Amino acid sequence: MRKQTFLFLLAAVLAIPFLGYSQEAEKKEEDHSYKPLKINLNEDGSKYIRFITWHQLWLEANSNQKGLRHSIRRSRLLAYAQISPRFLILTHFGLNSLSADKLSANPNSQTGNNSSLLFLHDAWAEFAIEPGKLHVGSGLHYWNGISRLSNQSTLNMMTLDNPGAGNSDVRLFPWNNITTSDQFARHLGIYAKGSLGKFSYRVAANNARTNIGTLGAAPTYQVDNSVGTGVWNYAGYFKYDIFDKESDKLPYLVGTYLGKKKVLSLGAGFFHHPDALAVNDINNRESVTHFAVDAFYDAPLNKDLAISALGAYYNYNYGDTDGFSTGGLVPSSGTVVHGQVGLLFRNYNIMPYVTYNTANMDFTPNSSDELGLGLNYYINGHFAKITAEYTTGTKGANGAESSNIFRLQTHIFL
Repeated sequence: MRKQTFLFLLAAVLAIPFLGYSQEAEKKEEDHSYKPLKINLNEDGSKYIRFITWHQLWLEANSNQKGLRHSIRRSRLLAYAQISPRFLILTHFGLNSLSADKLSANPNSQTGNNSSLLFLHDAWAEFAIEPGKLHVGSGLHYWNGISRLSNQSTLNMMTLDNPGAGNSDVRLFPWNNITTSDQFARHLGIYAKGSLGKFSYRVAANNARTNIGTLGAAPTYQVDNSVGTGVWNYAGYFKYDIFDKESDKLPYLVGTYLGKKKVLSLGAGFFHHPDALAVNDINNRESVTHFAVDAFYDAPLNKDLAISALGAYYNYNYGDTDGFSTGGLVPSSGTVVHGQVGLLFRNYNIMPYVTYNTANMDFTPNSSDELGLGLNYYINGHFAKITAEYTTGTKGANGAESSNIFRLQTHIFL
């Protein structure tokens, strides 16, 4: 029955782009364009406030659960203001992964379940010391190491969602320290960013979130801001754009340009958290160190086709003890190799894609592997699209069985 459900949903989604396609020649194409939600603060529009809002809605069938599930994957509101050529402020809030088992009967009184509450994603202010070349800012920010996907925008991903968000041991692995020292991929700290020609950089010094585990034979987080131990970490990402230069006005890197740019970007990054871990004794300290390298290619092939491809290698190190588990979404030391490629059929506004990642983590005896097959239907580019994705994979525990997930997403942003 579950297999039939998967196949029925997949067939239905594959048919979406072609419904009524035979009538396209007989009617004028609808105009989905609009002006950005922008308020000018001066006559020439160089000072302004820009508002962005988006929803991503899921319908999911999972081989590990019965029936279909509906959820709000993301609901967000972001605003940024260029109040002078040298000053920028940004605020971003919303919620993630609101499902039926996380709804609250009365959000005004809930205490234990916070999934239905909005929370702050980003809040920073920035000053341009040398416009374009050196900008410095501080706050709750998203100027991350260690890779392109660690800085990705959720507005224009090529895939339905983040790699590892399904069957893998390393959920959301591009955000290498997520849920350990940050507030869901955002750190409270100071950053610098800029570009020198086609080379761009972002570096940050962050005041880590207090995270105190139980001391034992394995490393455990002992970040305590009240006594000043392990409270700072450092991150950076550096890339070179061989063809078109990508914007770095905001930290959110594009997932695919849908053939509108020719981009070949080579990148590398790091994350280092000195003395974040303790073993047995509060003074016996170890550090957390991660690094990654990646390559991103996104370009038109001809007037009918465009390609988007990304490959990345991640290396995570949480001290020297084998088998240690952080309890976070990147659970232990190890390595991950990830690849994804999509082909856009521009006349049909569809992009089939494939993803694959393999994770070799210390806390499991075997590797964890995940394969994904997806299809984007662009009603209005990234502003309105429908995505279907099927993923299958096996975790690294002995005797682990494969799991299969089918997701259908409606994505709209203004």
